[in-house]
Amino acid sequence: MLGHLITHDDNLRMVPSDRDELTTAVGRLHEELRALPEESDPARARVLTRWIGIGRMCLGHHEEARAFLRQSLDLAAAIGNTRAVVATGLNLGDAHRYAGDAQTADALYRSALNTARSRHPELVDFALQHTGKHLMERGDLVDAQAHFQEALRLRIAKGDAGLIESTQAALDRATLLIGQADASAAGSAVPRRWSGPATY
Repeated sequence: MLGHLITHDDNLRMVPSDRDELTTAVGRLHEELRALPEESDPARARVLTRWIGIGRMCLGHHEEARAFLRQSLDLAAAIGNTRAVVATGLNLGDAHRYAGDAQTADALYRSALNTARSRHPELVDFALQHTGKHLMERGDLVDAQAHFQEALRLRIAKGDAGLIESTQAALDRATLLIGQADASAAGSAVPRRWSGPATY
């Protein structure tokens, strides 16, 4: 719905490809949501609130994003759409992560991943990808790398080139950060080895 107006920055976070166009598009979705009759099918409200939340998140309006995504998640749960519960839970996790609330994000990602594994195996790769990015930002690089590797295997099996490319980029970044951390640790060990008093 808004995917063509969203890209990823160097940290693999979602950002607008065109801020003005995304702002306008989110505004149109908001107008449609406000115009929905009270007795209308909640499924449409669920979709609209989810995409408004994603758009607000990409634009940096984290509080509004969380409110809309929480509303969408509640609607998904109320109508029994567990697939949407997983997808929207991941989006809400992103909104909390982008706002710096790692603890709530962690709980949302783990819940979505568990539900995907038990109910919607076709969404496991998405849950792994989002959870991996969270772990990478938190500094759990080896765990993040493992999540990306599992996601990559699943996406290769799906045969979707775009998804494979996205996960490969995330895996490459995790591997790079692990290499930098290892090099930093090795570099900092050298001065310690030689800076102390002679003990011979």
